[in-house]
Amino acid sequence: MNEKEYNRAKIWQIALFALNMMSTNLYLFLMMYVSYYANGLVGMSVVFVSTLATGMRIFDGFTDPIIGWLIDHMKGKYGKFRPFLVAGNAILAVSMILIYKTTHLVPEVIRIPYFILVYALYIIGYTVQGTVTTSAQTILTNDPKQRPLYGFFTGFFMLFLSSGVNYLISNHLVPKYGGMTYEFFSELIVWVILIAFVLMVCAFVAIAPKDKPEYYENLEQNKTEKVGFKVYWEILKKNRALQMLIISECTDKLAMNIAGNSIVGVMLFGIIMGNYEVMGRLSVITMIPNIILLVFGILNARHAGQKRTYVLSTWLCIILQAALGLLFLMGDPTKIDLKSFGFMNVAFVVLYIALNGIRNIGSNMMIPMMADCTDYEIYRSGHFVPGLVATIYSFVDKLISSFGTTVVGLLVAVIGYKNTVPQIGEELTTSIFVVTMVLYCGMPILGWIISIIAMKFYPLNGEKMKEVEDYIAELKEKNVGAE
Repeated sequence: MNEKEYNRAKIWQIALFALNMMSTNLYLFLMMYVSYYANGLVGMSVVFVSTLATGMRIFDGFTDPIIGWLIDHMKGKYGKFRPFLVAGNAILAVSMILIYKTTHLVPEVIRIPYFILVYALYIIGYTVQGTVTTSAQTILTNDPKQRPLYGFFTGFFMLFLSSGVNYLISNHLVPKYGGMTYEFFSELIVWVILIAFVLMVCAFVAIAPKDKPEYYENLEQNKTEKVGFKVYWEILKKNRALQMLIISECTDKLAMNIAGNSIVGVMLFGIIMGNYEVMGRLSVITMIPNIILLVFGILNARHAGQKRTYVLSTWLCIILQAALGLLFLMGDPTKIDLKSFGFMNVAFVVLYIALNGIRNIGSNMMIPMMADCTDYEIYRSGHFVPGLVATIYSFVDKLISSFGTTVVGLLVAVIGYKNTVPQIGEELTTSIFVVTMVLYCGMPILGWIISIIAMKFYPLNGEKMKEVEDYIAELKEKNVGAE
């Protein structure tokens, strides 16, 4: 099959559509600080907030398949995906205002039920908008050479986003307000809501030319068969690629969220190093090297395939994370201030740049690989179900994010932080050091090992995906000719 028959996108479409993930991730970043708001300003216990984040997954388990079903059956005037972009972003904005601007004003007797209710609203908004990130990938492009570009743009923008957020919080808002106060959160949510809205609009513009029936109505082998929840269950049981990618996504996401948790950041930079502003400066210093590493990673993915690139990057992450842990254990972390060329500064910056750059390569392979699983299901069974695959991704994303929060909350509770959270500038103890190393180094390494094992059974290498996309191009041409 001639590659010219692939559904390709313009580069600007791939780039702008990647901003939808940045839009939802801004809200995810903001929710990483919910423990400081709920505990420090509202008076809820750390264990309660951490457990609630995981407990809400029961509710989420009902919303995700519903949103996926709605997307798979959406054939409206404004396309299959765009209505969900707008609705999800609006719900997220409202939920953040309610959580951070009103919870502490609610009477104490109903404060916890109210917090649970608005937290549930956040879950719904994140699902509605975030599901589009993965599901719309399938109509944006199915060219195996183009799909890794989405991973590049996602990683590229994520570097700017995470660096910007870290710098804004640690070098501007915390010094400005003297900590995470009401005023701190009031200004932070304004930044998040405005920027997230602009990013959503960019994604809306990018997907609009492809969000039309001609790009998704000719991908089913049997158009008369209804795709219901029974079919969804059959797909989950038989799509080995999707199963293995879910396991890898779980463990990879867990590694990222535990290591990046705000409490872990406070313990690592604010207590062990004793200089919390290093985190913000570090993000700026490492941005350009991380972009260079990401470019090499995506170029390799276009040549060798996404699976091989993902496995290689994961192995390198394990080695670099272990080396970083040894540096903290055997060196003096208080000498890390980024103001000299001493051994600790140089060694830490080199390892940190390499680890984060390579970790971005692997993590940004996930969404294009999810799109591959959607195409593989067309090849395997004839069913086009981007909503199903996307909601599985969304469910796993939120489940692991919240589970990471619970792990952090429970471990800091073990060392005495049951009703409070670690604060910047506290005295370093052995228990704080050990727990920080377990969370920052140990848990990610364990997650990556499991991820590599799962990839042993993932069938979609570069050659197989070429076969899958050629089949889909032939199927679409056949369906168009039959009309």
